Amino acid sequence: MMKKLSMTVVSAIAGLSAGAWADTAPAGPGLDKVLAASGITEQGYIEAAYNYYSYSAPGGTNLAPTGMNYFDNRANSFDLKQAFLQLAKQPAEGVGGLVNITTGSDADWIKSAPYSQRAASNSFDLTQAFLQYAHGIYTASAGKFVTMAGAEVINDLSNTNISHSIAFLNAIPFTHTGARFTIAPNSTYSIMLGEVNGWDQQQAYSAQKTTEWCLLFNPTAMVSWSLQGYYGDATPSAYTPTVANLVAAPATANGKLINNKTVSGILATRNLVDTVLTVKPTAALSLILNADYAKQDRAFTDNTAAVWTAVDVYVNYQFNDQWRTSLRLENFDDKEGYKLGYGVGNTKSSTLTVGYAPIPAFEVRAEVREDKAPQAVIPKGSGVTDSVGYAAVEGIYKF
Repeated sequence: MMKKLSMTVVSAIAGLSAGAWADTAPAGPGLDKVLAASGITEQGYIEAAYNYYSYSAPGGTNLAPTGMNYFDNRANSFDLKQAFLQLAKQPAEGVGGLVNITTGSDADWIKSAPYSQRAASNSFDLTQAFLQYAHGIYTASAGKFVTMAGAEVINDLSNTNISHSIAFLNAIPFTHTGARFTIAPNSTYSIMLGEVNGWDQQQAYSAQKTTEWCLLFNPTAMVSWSLQGYYGDATPSAYTPTVANLVAAPATANGKLINNKTVSGILATRNLVDTVLTVKPTAALSLILNADYAKQDRAFTDNTAAVWTAVDVYVNYQFNDQWRTSLRLENFDDKEGYKLGYGVGNTKSSTLTVGYAPIPAFEVRAEVREDKAPQAVIPKGSGVTDSVGYAAVEGIYKF
């Protein structure tokens, strides 16, 4: 009996000692510290949402009624929007690089040619992968990288709304593959120049390269401004008109009709000028203006061009560490009805988003949005309308 009791006491003491040792033993470094010690930075997040539209596309499906917000293309659906991971080693001097992988439903839409959404829907995209060499005020990069245009980006941690603007989805490209050169004499201003494979082309459609350029000016902590542009051959039409959303646009032997013109099927020069101005009057308030002008040469078979412009205004307010809100107002002028396919003129969009972060690593977002086409061409039931309502709730966790 005493022997059993002694063994029990010894075991208990050993167990308590082991527990004490475990409690007092120094914890090993986290992955972020291990990576940081190697000069590697990491960023990752998971983003899931529920999307709701005021009505669905015809045919009894749950498809969104329009393509104005095509990332969120289901009218009544839970959605894994993104699982995002980025690793980078970008020293101030010497060789470095960055790799960025995006999975989820957004990945199918941001794919570069020839891996477009229509060709392969596997919810995986190698969004960025480039080498860089930095020396002094100069940095050279080569590979695949995100565009310099636009106020919004693919990385949704940097966006203040759930849905993307019409301009982000239609007026500008997502990524480029090529070479980029940056000169940054100081923190106030920098210049970027590059030669790339056109718009969203990992493998080039055209032998002619697209030239990219950007001027960045940050005079104070309150004000930042950028002006950027792209010039080169591009795929003639990212949008394919259909009877469903153009009402009176029947197919023809040579293509599709828009505003009584037939869409061209040839590569032609596209010119884009984009600017972003950010003003922060207070620590809590930020105001952003984003404007775009784009022209597609020989957009139609009569060799006439198509022009579209967009103006987006963002009003962002941070109430405290947990609560914030973002209002986005947009006007997209599709001057020939070429780019969106919902008629000639101004398509307007209003979006209000509220964010709540109970902890720094997690945020819940809720959003309401209305898109209004220039005319009643959007099928709704047995008739047509000019407006679409959208609402969404999402959670985004960063690690």
